Amino acid sequence: TLLLLEVNEEVAQELNYEILKTGSKGNCVVIEDIMIDCGIPFSKMKDTLYDIKYLLLTHIHSDHIVPATLKRIKSLFPKITILGNYEVAQKYGVDIIVNHTFPVETQDYTFLPVKGIHDVVVTGYEFEVKGQQVCYMTDSNTYSHFEGTEFDYFFIEANYDAKKLEEVAKTFKRKGYDPIASAQRHASLQAAKGFYYSNRRSVDSKLIELHMSDRFR
Repeated sequence: TLLLLEVNEEVAQELNYEILKTGSKGNCVVIEDIMIDCGIPFSKMKDTLYDIKYLLLTHIHSDHIVPATLKRIKSLFPKITILGNYEVAQKYGVDIIVNHTFPVETQDYTFLPVKGIHDVVVTGYEFEVKGQQVCYMTDSNTYSHFEGTEFDYFFIEANYDAKKLEEVAKTFKRKGYDPIASAQRHASLQAAKGFYYSNRRSVDSKLIELHMSDRFR
């Protein structure tokens, strides 16, 4: 009986998550009652929003925030608390402006905003859900600003395979385009796996790859 209870408790700690879309054509991920980014049409997420309490925005790019979608979320689901960095706040408005130095305490969670490196201000997030430590980061060429935490769930960018990019780049260079320079705004599959293996809490920690390139993966 004791063994059965232990197994049930472990199953209960599994997180419910859904990748509604990820990649250069749109991004929206749901983890329990938290939605991260709203870069898809409102109609594609409407039913999900009834269970959402927090919307975390990472940056201003249109594949992560569709302005019309965000406007409808604010209008039709005003109880959802929206967090974003100062650049997101200036362009779209948020309920809580996050700072990459200080955690944000809410009624349900503590969100730690984490700095990413991209061509605009990018914010990743670290938080705990159901006893599971979660990190989330896309559109960044580094995960180095997550400082020494061991995670159970890694929702992180694995945009390109470095070896495939190197091979394909040889062709594009002859056409006057350098995909390697463009890819430097993002993190590779190898970087994602390296971060995962170096920071996982256990062998059961999960890596969920995000923002994969259609061309270089």
